[in-house]
Amino acid sequence: MREIMSTHKRLTFLVLFLGVTAMLFWSGSRYPSLDEKAIMGGQAALEDPITFEATLQAQPSDGVRIRIFYSTVNWIETNLEGMAFGLVVGACLLTIMSSLPVRGHSNGFLNTLLGVGIGTPLGVCVNCAAPVAKGMHDAGARLETTLATMFSSPTLNIVIISMLFSIFPLYIIVIKLAFTVGFIAFLLPLLCRWVFSHERLATYQDSQCPIPSASKGPTDESWFAALQSVVVDLVQSLIYIGARTIPLMLLAGLLGAIVANVMPLTEMVATETTLLSLLTVAVIGIFLPVPVAFDIVVVAVLITAGAPMAYSMTLLFTLGIFSIYPFGIIWTSISRRVAITLTVVLVILGVVAGLVAQEFHRAELNEMFEYLEQQN
Repeated sequence: MREIMSTHKRLTFLVLFLGVTAMLFWSGSRYPSLDEKAIMGGQAALEDPITFEATLQAQPSDGVRIRIFYSTVNWIETNLEGMAFGLVVGACLLTIMSSLPVRGHSNGFLNTLLGVGIGTPLGVCVNCAAPVAKGMHDAGARLETTLATMFSSPTLNIVIISMLFSIFPLYIIVIKLAFTVGFIAFLLPLLCRWVFSHERLATYQDSQCPIPSASKGPTDESWFAALQSVVVDLVQSLIYIGARTIPLMLLAGLLGAIVANVMPLTEMVATETTLLSLLTVAVIGIFLPVPVAFDIVVVAVLITAGAPMAYSMTLLFTLGIFSIYPFGIIWTSISRRVAITLTVVLVILGVVAGLVAQEFHRAELNEMFEYLEQQN
């Protein structure tokens, strides 16, 4: 009984710290920022190829190297708060979950639902959710929970969904949500069970967890001693997560800036729609490490400018749900097979979503033309 009380003391401090951190971030930064983007909708300004705001403004006369450098710096500055929050949450979950005797359910679909419940309120982009996923995985969370948390954070947040409904036609919203929910809730647990079976099994065996279970402390541990222990554990976890994610974060920002400036989306979607060009757009969309809601604003601008619906829908699905940064985290923390397979599946889904949207768009235009002919 005393051993249980000692564990509860530490968990109390951990949960309290996580809750306070989350509330401060959500109320002071994340949700006010999302609300502002929701109000502006498709009119939000894009000052950089991969960020909303740009401290360093590139001029028409600047070369590619200067533009890449500016974009990298702007990306880091834009994602600084979200990344810091992701690192702290990842460290907290790493410490909390390593203290729990049970880290998931035997049912993969339930584990996926748990991940959606964790990721949806986070409200951060997939890049900032990557350190969270890293902490969860290394603490022994089930594979389905880890991946669902990362994918649901930038796609299923209530503000993001409300932005979809306020900006786009119904058929675009339905396609976007159907493909996103279908991937996270159904395809992801099936992939974990049948394709990632080895990686999944490793997360179902606590003995193979990269981080051993945390010590429960002495049975007569005081509240002050428990607090001291929690502070030490959190600092160690933060150092552990930071050392393994920050270098990849900086590399992802640089690579994203290179691709965005060498292969601008506005030029890509101006070409004739072919299967190869649509595949290229999907790959670029999956690659770019853009901030949350960036996909919605970009696609709204593209549709207004008359971009083909196939390109627009493909980007609406692929931009934001994944990027080179979580790809690197999964590659180094889980396995190469998981990282590559998820990328291929998401690219294929993005292309299919674009083709489906294009057919709906054509049908809508045909109905409009028929109506106009009847009126005349």
